[in-house]
Amino acid sequence: MAKLERVVKIYRSLAQIPAVAGAEIQSSNLINTSWSQRNLEKSAITKFSRTLVLNNLQCTESTPPVDITTETLSKVSNSQNLKAVLRDDNSKQFLEIWKLNKLIRVVDLAAADIHGNVFADIEFSSFEFSPDEGKVLYVAEKKLRKSEPFYKRKKPEEPQSDGYSGNTASKGQEFLYEQDWGEQLAGKKRSVLVEYDIESDSLKILNGVPDNICVAQPKYSPDGSYIIGVAYSTIPRKLGLIYCSNRPSTLFQLDFEGKYLELDLENTAVKSPIFTPNGNQVVWLERATGGPHLTCMRLVKTNVPLTRDSKTEVIVDIVQSERKLSPSNKTFYGIYNTGFPKRPWANHNQLFINTNQKYTINSYLINIDSGDIEELECDSGSQLILDVKDDLVVAVRRNFFVPDYLVVGKLPKAGSITSIEWIEITEKINVPEVQSATFKYFDLVAPGGDETAEFNAIYLGPASGEPNQVPLVLWPHGGPHVAFANYFFLEEALFLALGYAIVCVNYRGSIGFGENSVNYLLGKVGTVDVQDCIQAVDHTLKECPWINPDQLALCGGSHGGFIVTHISGQYPDKFKCCVTRNPVIDIASMSVSSDIPDWCYIEAGYSYTQKDEIDNHILLKMRELSPIVHAHKVKVPTLLQIGSKDLRVPSHQGVEYYCRLKANGVKVKMNLYDDNHSLGSVPNEMDNVINTVLWIEDALKGESSIHNIK
Repeated sequence: MAKLERVVKIYRSLAQIPAVAGAEIQSSNLINTSWSQRNLEKSAITKFSRTLVLNNLQCTESTPPVDITTETLSKVSNSQNLKAVLRDDNSKQFLEIWKLNKLIRVVDLAAADIHGNVFADIEFSSFEFSPDEGKVLYVAEKKLRKSEPFYKRKKPEEPQSDGYSGNTASKGQEFLYEQDWGEQLAGKKRSVLVEYDIESDSLKILNGVPDNICVAQPKYSPDGSYIIGVAYSTIPRKLGLIYCSNRPSTLFQLDFEGKYLELDLENTAVKSPIFTPNGNQVVWLERATGGPHLTCMRLVKTNVPLTRDSKTEVIVDIVQSERKLSPSNKTFYGIYNTGFPKRPWANHNQLFINTNQKYTINSYLINIDSGDIEELECDSGSQLILDVKDDLVVAVRRNFFVPDYLVVGKLPKAGSITSIEWIEITEKINVPEVQSATFKYFDLVAPGGDETAEFNAIYLGPASGEPNQVPLVLWPHGGPHVAFANYFFLEEALFLALGYAIVCVNYRGSIGFGENSVNYLLGKVGTVDVQDCIQAVDHTLKECPWINPDQLALCGGSHGGFIVTHISGQYPDKFKCCVTRNPVIDIASMSVSSDIPDWCYIEAGYSYTQKDEIDNHILLKMRELSPIVHAHKVKVPTLLQIGSKDLRVPSHQGVEYYCRLKANGVKVKMNLYDDNHSLGSVPNEMDNVINTVLWIEDALKGESSIHNIK
């Protein structure tokens, strides 16, 4: 039990490390920061704020942490005289308005009863003061019209109206089905724009949005005369939205007379529209609909107000493979983020963005007039710009061994931004568990001579050692169209603290390496991604002779789980154990049960449609590409970590795999969590992570005494 206690002790220590959630520049000498941290005692995430006091860009003092966990959304007005807060208190939502040093308005939104819950997710939400600071704009769930059975006895005094537009309650509509927006957006079906008038203390739903449109990310125009935002089409159906940048959408404009206008964009998906500083143009990110769920985006602009003849102009186009930046000659692989910092503008119409690039997240400054791009150098890992005000910039930096810390710099009045002198304003947290480890970037080329052959992997672990002494965990990411980047994450640190090495693989299909690399994987899942992972392991064994080739483990979730379950069947003697979280096991069966059925078709190499006759050849191809066809060859002990509420990769995928392995005499165990795809709640994450470590420890080191495996 001593080993088990050590694992739990290390986990508890790592769980106390906070992550930056945001930073807002209040003045040249005040920065308000927000952080999040796992709270094991409360089984929840705790959020807190700290205000940093600067003198000549040096942090001279900071306020003690203040718990802001109940603040779901917050916004400070431009004048800084007002602050709006959306607060969750015992599952009820309250809208608060603070003025200077006191609370002046509180609205119980449930009691107001004009809409459902306010949206606070990254896809839909907005929380904006009007330019005159008299109103607050947000997005909420449309209130459902009441329904009742065909027969219901009523009291004589019971009113016949439900208060919904003056109409009586409809009969026999209680069980009418309407799709929501899927995984982690469950229950969100129809959005409405809501405006709160601070002076009159009143709420108003803005009219004019068509019934077949869900609005998202709205913003006031600089003069306050209209609103722009994203309009999602709900026809022919809603598909899972989170982590999916390919959903049909466009830019909308709505004035306060109810006049609604959409930009005529065909087969386009739109994200994160923002006004330019002069208010004459709006800028956003877009890509084609369909295809991979995440891929390269283009940066686009148009003049406003919108008209039916509005024309768009591309500022930065989709990068197919790579682009050389002038005059630095640095390599740029395109834009892969779907949003901007809250205040992203520097002088002279220059826009800050953060985006994946190979194995890091980098920051760039883009001139939206010329399209010129300049990279902000960071040689210590990944960097994200958080806020810009006047000539002051605040960013967060992080790497595998150094958790989040904040830096500030001043923009030069003229010349290159590479001359910015960055100054640390928060302390770097020392993590003794990983101090002896190192990381290496591996730039790899797949054999065979394909035009798209480059990919990369990241080694984490000891820098040296005696031959054949260190166990290795192969860890492919999910998606598949995301990427590992150089930033601190708890699981990696826990394995390193226990003496393991890890190889994280950005196989072909990952983002940050050009559009061609993303598209190359389509129709080749289960082959190309598997081969790239095996090549990364073999390369690691060659470069790091201290790795023990007889102590190799597999670990991955979602599409990463798809890969490791493939590997355990295709290479049954190479690895000693497998842990997988919510893996895709059978693409064909997932195609009729997931919130993203289009994923199943696209990754199999086909277009998605529900029209016309079912093509059984497509279903057969999906099955042939799936790990389930290799399940009978699996030998290694396998642990499945499954979310019972997973809408993305429904739990029957893991259950089927569990039953097949058990039927074939494989040592297998499954944990079933009351959670969604990410298993992100604090108690479930803790159980998932620690059980993962214990399973691998037992399989590689034979220390069954540390954990009772049933």
